[in-house]
Amino acid sequence: MDKVSYAVVGAWLLLILPLESFCQRGRETSENLYELALADYRQGMYEKAISQVTRSIFLNAVNTEAYTLRAACKEQLKDYKGALTDLNTVLEIDPDNYEVLFKRATIRYQVNQPEFARQDFIRLLTLPTSETNTVFYRQSAHRPGTDQIVTAQSRLRSQLFSYLGLIDLQLNNCKAAIAWLDSAIAITSEDADFYLNRFLAKKQCGEENFVDDLQTALRFNPDHALAKHHWALLEINADDVTREKLFTDAIAADSLLLYPYLQRGLHRMKNKDYKGALADYERALKIKEDDPEIWLNHGLLKEKLSDMQGAYSDYSRAIELQEDYVQAWLNRGNLLAQQKKYSEAVEDYSVALLYKPDYAAAYYNRALVYHTLKNLQKACADLQQAQRFGFSVTDEMKRKLCPPD
Repeated sequence: MDKVSYAVVGAWLLLILPLESFCQRGRETSENLYELALADYRQGMYEKAISQVTRSIFLNAVNTEAYTLRAACKEQLKDYKGALTDLNTVLEIDPDNYEVLFKRATIRYQVNQPEFARQDFIRLLTLPTSETNTVFYRQSAHRPGTDQIVTAQSRLRSQLFSYLGLIDLQLNNCKAAIAWLDSAIAITSEDADFYLNRFLAKKQCGEENFVDDLQTALRFNPDHALAKHHWALLEINADDVTREKLFTDAIAADSLLLYPYLQRGLHRMKNKDYKGALADYERALKIKEDDPEIWLNHGLLKEKLSDMQGAYSDYSRAIELQEDYVQAWLNRGNLLAQQKKYSEAVEDYSVALLYKPDYAAAYYNRALVYHTLKNLQKACADLQQAQRFGFSVTDEMKRKLCPPD
């Protein structure tokens, strides 16, 4: 066969393959694509499941189960915005879908949309609920992941009251939070979480007996990690060894709980155990990697341990997460000044002042850098601004940066 024949055969192959693929696709139905997607979801192949179920939706745009499955896949991939979009679509088709409304409410709570979450939870209280095989999951208020909850009607209703209490607690409506949690406890009287959350609400309101609920939570669940954490915080008169042990016990009870790592890290930092504190903050970042304050403290610890490059990277990450985080700009400016990168330090202090024009510490530190750069006019002006906004300036520093003519 000559070269031309090869070319012709190749062309026929190119035509035949797409035609075969087209025939295969012609046999696809919305139902079998959904089943394939569901199998992929159960195996943890969420992106593949999304691809399959999207094709199912293309063939049947009103299949609410398909939208619900795609929302579940997106939730697993932490695409909460996409998940909410699909759940919204289901509720446009079926406004009284209890399971989907519950899922939307919990995601809205999780992504810090308390007012929208409240609307959904209150609507759930008005909807009739029938016995269902659906397993509902509760998004923990204090740790990543979910807890399985039973499907009994009274138990589910108490969870709705609990969520509403947590939302009002988040919004500093402590009295309303207590009322919701009272209702939850009236239905389910042995749930340690309910007592813990009411403890937090009573503490926020300044009620005298708030510790009673914390003790009750620990009585129902002696290994409740967050209750142990708060008990450690209340032990203000304990010695350093005892306090560290209390935080360590809370971590041992639940290694995914964020707060004990942060508190033990602060405790260790106070006692100059910088390596131990850094280890705690590194574990905290694995739990919550998008918190600028954790990155800031992580950077402070690296700076204490003379890892200047690591500290710079951490401060920069904090700024990426929250552009107006003035303390991160200040700390990065201080670090640059230590490294004699004075122009860059001035830039960081100036950005901090752009976001917070009365930031006395930024004026003071920029004044010191201007003095180093021998720009006495700007140094003196910044020093005066620092004092004006409350920074304590010594007479010696005034003479140094603002010498008499």
